[in-house]
Amino acid sequence: MRLVISSLLTLATAALAAADGPFFNPPPSAITSGSNPSPASSRAQLVGRMTNAKRLSMGLPPLKPKSLHRGTRVGSAPRGGPSMTPPVPWVYSLFQHVPGTDGTDYGFISPVWNGFGEYGQVQSSQDSALVVTFNVSPDASSTSQLDFTADNSPSATYPFFGAIDGFASTSDNLGPGSYNYAYIGGTTQTPAGSPPNSGGDNSFTAATGIPEDIESAVWTYDASTNAITAQWINTDGSSPATHIVYANDANQAFALTGDVGSFQSTFGVPYPEITFTCVAPLPVQPTKK
Repeated sequence: MRLVISSLLTLATAALAAADGPFFNPPPSAITSGSNPSPASSRAQLVGRMTNAKRLSMGLPPLKPKSLHRGTRVGSAPRGGPSMTPPVPWVYSLFQHVPGTDGTDYGFISPVWNGFGEYGQVQSSQDSALVVTFNVSPDASSTSQLDFTADNSPSATYPFFGAIDGFASTSDNLGPGSYNYAYIGGTTQTPAGSPPNSGGDNSFTAATGIPEDIESAVWTYDASTNAITAQWINTDGSSPATHIVYANDANQAFALTGDVGSFQSTFGVPYPEITFTCVAPLPVQPTKK
């Protein structure tokens, strides 16, 4: 098991990047001493239920209302038409770049977490980059509500490349006019199409001791472009427009948000919107004898 745990100095720098407003990541004072990405049963007392007075003194919004949803699968009526080839596993590395005029390429996602249990570190080489597996039918042009299993995840306890509600979010809902966000980290599995799950273990909670709701089946794959997009589900079951952004400062973290402009202005940093693209993994080299 490979873990990357940033130093307290790095944690403090990342948390204080928006000291004049909400914290993108929790400040050191809100983190349980000794927390690290480990099973939930070994965590110390959770500090996520700080009083509203304490949160307001730290520049945070009041406590989010407790989710009444436990994550139930959304059923669908049978549809007519020709049958499709059953889904099969597809294995890819994920490459990220900024869409638009400059087309900035950041590189491949590394199979490590920052000190908050979030993905966001990148590397120029595809060698040893994060590899994900997901199941789609070869006949499908686009497939949504996909779980991505991280084949080389830092911890098998949280094997999914999933979404974790943001520390400073005012609720579990994303949408226009709201800076609310969700980290990308290691999660357990939640039902496809379900609202945020309040009982799922995840790498952020394990690293910080702060409970947050999760969704794992948030990814959509476009077979014609190999592009990966995200779709968060709100607590009322609605599907807001969902954007992937990159906190490419000391935080080194990917996040989902429903309003990029509001997200940027709230945290005072022009975090870029990015896209993920699937790249076929490098062939396994034979072992030399």
